[in-house]
Amino acid sequence: MTLKTFVTGFVAGTAADAVIGGAAAGVTLIASPAVPHSTPAVAVQPVVWGIPLPQDAAPQLEPALLQTLYGLAGAGSFAPGGAKAGYIQGRIGRVEAITADRAYNNAAAKGYFPLSFDVRDIDETNGIATATVIATAANGASATQTIQFVAGPSPSGWQLSQGSALALLTAAS
Repeated sequence: MTLKTFVTGFVAGTAADAVIGGAAAGVTLIASPAVPHSTPAVAVQPVVWGIPLPQDAAPQLEPALLQTLYGLAGAGSFAPGGAKAGYIQGRIGRVEAITADRAYNNAAAKGYFPLSFDVRDIDETNGIATATVIATAANGASATQTIQFVAGPSPSGWQLSQGSALALLTAAS
């Protein structure tokens, strides 16, 4: 996966989420009954226990996830044996690696690098972490996407899930 792929994937993924969300809202409106239900509404009472909720479910993972993202956005190739290959779960194939390297080089030529990342809303269960990632390019462009990470053999101990990597690569292609 290249940085251009990553940046373009963020932008395309966010746009796709908006389109799908809008379509889902439209379907909900179409599926709504024309006649209101005769069941009386039940009032919901909020309850406060005085216990603050944590900002992140797994904030201790932030440094490792950032290391994974910066590893993918840094120098090197996605090809098997390349510096970035270990940051993707199960690695990516030769064709995908060539595509990712080209996308990275194109993004670099357009001034997207270096990228900075902000990782929020980290939730980890059984070696799978989901986080909201905000990527900001050198030119100020910013994109937000939910990314899934898996515990695995990389320098950071975390890898981009195969699904997230391929989704970003597909969006950037």
